Amino acid sequence: MTMRLIALLCALCWISTPALAVEAPHAQTQVSPGYFYGKVSSNHVAVKSAMVTFYHGNPVHSLTVFADDEGRFLTPHLPWPDGYSARVRRAGWKDVSLDTLSPRTNGSWLNIEMTRITDAREMIQQLPSNYWMNLVLDEMKGHPDHLLEFKTQCTGCHQQGSPLTSRRQFTREQWTTIIHDMGTRSAILTDNLRNALPDYLMKAYDDKNVLARLPKYDGEDGPLPLADAETRKSVIEEWDLGGSRSSHHDMMVYHPDGSIWSVDGPTDTLHKISFATNPDGDRTDYTIPHGDLKPGGVYAKMSVDPKDDYLGAHSLQTAPNGDIWLTLASGNQLAGFNPKTEKWEIVDLKEGINPHTLRFDKKGRIWFTMSATNHVGRFDPATKEQKFVSLPTPDLKTRLILWMTPFLITHADWFNLRENSANANGVSMPVPYGIDINPIDGSVWYSQLYMRHIGRIDPETFEVTSIATPFDTPRRLRFDSQGGLWVPSYSEGSIHLFDTKKMQWVKSWTIPVEPLGSEVPYAVFVDKQTDMVWITGTQSDSMIRFNPKTEQWTHYPYPTRVTYTRELDMDDAGRVWTSHASFPTWHIEDGQPKVVRVDPNGAPDTNTADVFKEAEIAPMASKAVTLKAQPFKK
Repeated sequence: MTMRLIALLCALCWISTPALAVEAPHAQTQVSPGYFYGKVSSNHVAVKSAMVTFYHGNPVHSLTVFADDEGRFLTPHLPWPDGYSARVRRAGWKDVSLDTLSPRTNGSWLNIEMTRITDAREMIQQLPSNYWMNLVLDEMKGHPDHLLEFKTQCTGCHQQGSPLTSRRQFTREQWTTIIHDMGTRSAILTDNLRNALPDYLMKAYDDKNVLARLPKYDGEDGPLPLADAETRKSVIEEWDLGGSRSSHHDMMVYHPDGSIWSVDGPTDTLHKISFATNPDGDRTDYTIPHGDLKPGGVYAKMSVDPKDDYLGAHSLQTAPNGDIWLTLASGNQLAGFNPKTEKWEIVDLKEGINPHTLRFDKKGRIWFTMSATNHVGRFDPATKEQKFVSLPTPDLKTRLILWMTPFLITHADWFNLRENSANANGVSMPVPYGIDINPIDGSVWYSQLYMRHIGRIDPETFEVTSIATPFDTPRRLRFDSQGGLWVPSYSEGSIHLFDTKKMQWVKSWTIPVEPLGSEVPYAVFVDKQTDMVWITGTQSDSMIRFNPKTEQWTHYPYPTRVTYTRELDMDDAGRVWTSHASFPTWHIEDGQPKVVRVDPNGAPDTNTADVFKEAEIAPMASKAVTLKAQPFKK
């Protein structure tokens, strides 16, 4: 919510363990009852790369493995003797559900028969959102400025092209109303694009255009790329977390005990999943105290919904002493939480508006961006000292607007901000976004989302060096072990390497997600042990890994459609975590947000597993399996 309120304000100014597997982090030793294995086929032909997902528990925890080129799949050993269900999914085929499953110690064999989809209308509903959004991008190819603006403004809270946003026929008047409503929620367009966008959308999503173009992706193995050998090594797990209003903007691994924590902005909640006694995860929720703040927090005069959050919990990190610190964007506060005592420390910020992303330096100080007023702040939990630095701006007009911002927020009701901003001629303000600490010299680096700049701050003198980016929309950046800075371009669908020693850009790579140019990478994370770069596939329901040494890309598709992600973290075993951060939550396929873990080496090798070499495979008792073909719900 807070980012959209910031955009509204700016617009006005311009107008005027595996948890299913036994190796769960820090889990108690458990006897493994068994595992599942089998084959997925359709009319006696292997269904390559089918995702076989097993579900257990309530709240639900799932584990997904990929079928190989012969249709074979094999799970890791599972911790529970019964209570499993499963779903088998591959775009181009109807989903298959299996109920009441029990893994045997010597393996439970499942022979899965899938039904090929022959109706093009049904098949294209299975495509990730980026395929549908690409129809709009193709309409804009003659206007690259419109294309970049559309990707920047219309994908910032949720996917574009998902079943609940775009896969229907609207009149021009209906699209105009929708665009206006989105303008009141921060997607503030230039007059030029606002006038043209209804026609782009109508042409792109016209029934004849959709049926003429999207079915062409279908082939012998379905419409989506096959999982390669690297992808098939992975296990993907998901844990339901929170409720129908929850949105986990950021999550993190708590390394002292391997638990997972997330901030739930719409409900002002800090969530924890612990694996110490339960492989499916024990969940604990902590309400963040909001004091005497009103709904909307410091943006109360801009809020029209009494259900709005008070604090806008946004990001979180672990302090050297084990405390967890959060940025509360709407509350304009930092919050410290002691996991042992479960006590809170709330810090009101003395300058700036809207604390955003935070990182700790080696001295235990918190550095954080302040996205509404173009600041970076520093807070020392030990001494309680607060310091702030104003970042560079493009001109005097922008500086004056930023200077007036606190006054305008306090008196936002005077300006009818939401309606006026929805009709504004775009918005272009420097928005400090990502931040990270250079592991080599301790310098602080930030990105300015709408200003095409990154920058360096000397942590002691606060001297600022501003650096232009040769690309649009730098977002959440991270360092590798050598001090190389990796920066994603959100609207251009690319990643870029900056040499902080030579102070020059080194190289750029377009993320090879099909259709090319349809990705919007929100954040990157770099494994300091291998310098592998991990990227959020925010628009394509995936996580992406890039090996800078070999320039090899690996794609990890998620089993849940409409998985919008904003942040990444890694546990001590090299497994990468993220969270469902779509706003609103009901865009997600099942309406239930989750945290997700990708274990790049978690799946047993079907080629070397003895179980597939046996002459006879004992079938599972038929009474334990119920097969139901289920098409994707439109």
